[in-house]
Amino acid sequence: MWLRDMEGYGGVLGIAYKLLLKYPLCNHCLGRLFAKLGRGLGNDVRGYSIKTLLAMEIHRRVMDEGLQECRDVLKKLALNSGEPFTTLYKHLYGEEVSTEKCIICDNLLSRKFFQELADMVVEEIRKYHATSFLVGVRVSRERLLRELMVAGETSLKYSESIKNEVKREVGKIVRDKYGVEPDFDKPDIVVIIDLECLGIETIVNPVLLYGRYWKKARNISHIIWVSRGVRQYPYSLEEFFNDSLKELYGAERIVLHASGREDVDVRMIGTGRPMVLEIKRPVYRLVSLDLVNEFLNSLEIEAVIEKEGSRSLIEALKKELSRKQKIYKALVYVEESVSKSDLEKLVQVFKNATVKQLTPLRILRRKKEVLRIRKVYEIAIRSISNNLFEVLIKADGGLYIKELISGDNGRTEPSFSSVLGVKISCIELDVVGVEIVL
Repeated sequence: MWLRDMEGYGGVLGIAYKLLLKYPLCNHCLGRLFAKLGRGLGNDVRGYSIKTLLAMEIHRRVMDEGLQECRDVLKKLALNSGEPFTTLYKHLYGEEVSTEKCIICDNLLSRKFFQELADMVVEEIRKYHATSFLVGVRVSRERLLRELMVAGETSLKYSESIKNEVKREVGKIVRDKYGVEPDFDKPDIVVIIDLECLGIETIVNPVLLYGRYWKKARNISHIIWVSRGVRQYPYSLEEFFNDSLKELYGAERIVLHASGREDVDVRMIGTGRPMVLEIKRPVYRLVSLDLVNEFLNSLEIEAVIEKEGSRSLIEALKKELSRKQKIYKALVYVEESVSKSDLEKLVQVFKNATVKQLTPLRILRRKKEVLRIRKVYEIAIRSISNNLFEVLIKADGGLYIKELISGDNGRTEPSFSSVLGVKISCIELDVVGVEIVL
């Protein structure tokens, strides 16, 4: 009779009573089922308060009504709940009770445990000289299912997950005791706590730097170019940035994200090519940009960092090439003599001209065949001799300039070669301007 009466008891105490008769729950895991009730309370305080009120209610009934059938019930609560039921049971019946481990956390959660985790997080923060952080938590599927099983029986809308409790409590200690602020949008590091192996994994977010580079020499590749196990070119742009900045940042490596790329034999001069450098797993983050720029100059390559970069800037650099305009300078050889009127004809034909290009034969082995449609806005020509002229070309990004000149056996139309009806080739090519929409 008394048992049925307690099961019908409403609100928090009634729900907790039914749960604690069925499941061993520590203060944290019981309190977490009511996490959205009350303010300024830890879940351990909530859980212990609920247990205390429930124990007080049972004690009152025993004292007022002298109920004998509550002994087995109280013993079960002591087994599943620990204090204050164990003390009450011993007081009433003179018997010690050993408490079962919590079905959800295995008695892992405690204020001491949170402090230990916070110390581990702070160690990583100091290791990487981070000024902001975020805590993540990884738990096993089995633990999650146990938590859902318990919470599901209550249909409570006031609970939170064990992940949320650990993240919040550890984050608060790091913030309040060590003065490092959490950042939910762009943390320097994310420290993931594994509740199963009690280890941590640290994700170090990169430093991103926006700027421009100039490639002042030819035969420099974008990245290390290896073909059939043999290196093809002596140096690359990414090697330059790694050689220059990797040690400065204590980084794992540096990745170059550029607005397109020039061919190996093409220089990048003039206004330079926009880029974002991604500094992977830096140990030092707060490096002066003035100091960075002192390291970015050599005989072959030069770069300037203008400001802090972002993922959105990288995306902007990678956007559809038609949103970019580029200016090229080419030295052109013609097998037959060309007249002044021939050159004027080229200028007229390639004024706001639409050009159709199939993938060039020289790269068809590594790229699938597609038809590109790009625009040439204007060209300007300076004659050097009967067979040689220099041309400035303003065109959409993604236009193959060498093939615009040669025609690539008819795969580019119109081309300089098709317009003049003679064989024409590009001897040297430089990029002198890259205009992008950010």
